[in-house]
Amino acid sequence: MGFVKRSLASGFWLMFLAAFVFSIADILTKYLVSQLSIMQIAFIRFLLGGIILWPVLSSRGISLKGTHTGILILRGLFGTFSFFCLLKSITMLPLSNAIVLFYTFPLFVALFSLLLFRTPIEKGELLLIGVGLVGIYILINPDFHSFNTGYLFGILSSGLGGMAMVLIHKARQTNGPLIIYFYFCLMGGILSFPFFVKEVRTPSFQHGILLVFLGLMLLVGQILMNHAFKFSRASEGSLIMMSEIVFAGIAGFLMFKDPLTFHFLLGSILIMGSGIGLNLMSRRSRRSPVSSNHEVLRKK
Repeated sequence: MGFVKRSLASGFWLMFLAAFVFSIADILTKYLVSQLSIMQIAFIRFLLGGIILWPVLSSRGISLKGTHTGILILRGLFGTFSFFCLLKSITMLPLSNAIVLFYTFPLFVALFSLLLFRTPIEKGELLLIGVGLVGIYILINPDFHSFNTGYLFGILSSGLGGMAMVLIHKARQTNGPLIIYFYFCLMGGILSFPFFVKEVRTPSFQHGILLVFLGLMLLVGQILMNHAFKFSRASEGSLIMMSEIVFAGIAGFLMFKDPLTFHFLLGSILIMGSGIGLNLMSRRSRRSPVSSNHEVLRKK
């Protein structure tokens, strides 16, 4: 019991557990996208999150309107479209490739911070962004005779996610993480509902259970991650969260027979190195959403 209590008060172990839970969600997503429509998966995920969060917010006396509602709505929109693109990417790519591409979002956070808030980019950050872009190119290994558009969805998911991260940084100045996540679920539910109705097909009992379990895993992972940030800096937590890439890579290789090619390994190393470097530089400067955000973006 003592070890459990210490673990619950340890940012490292909580964040590590969150990454593991999200990797389980990745595996379930990869399996379910071959059985159900993307919008069916998305709507159930958002619906469960909203249903669970609504009474929690009400019991704490948190207004569902939030503060600066426009920012909350924009964050929800960008996060939702990022999630849609990620699902499409997972459908078309090996699981490990899709997750690695998603974790290029620190590159876009740095770029959007410059464009929107005039946050200066240091020379070292420019170098790291370049390294990350090279990693993306190597990972994709473009052969235009058989180019997989899933890579474009993966990059688009990361780019939209980077914008959502910047908006989270802005929203967190006046809102708590629960209301921000609630608006993510709200906007996601509204956007996915028409497609859910159009494409709806009754899942089997097994797939229905897995779909609900997926929604719960995503919510549990989010709660663990948010709680972990009470005990660790955001930059450190972001680095630990990258262990999800390792878990997804192992699962992809063992369960889905994803190939571990030289291009994948080298590209992944460059992308992870770029993300780690950007996080460390953000921690040092303490001015970027990558380091100050206490609710890391989830596609999740």
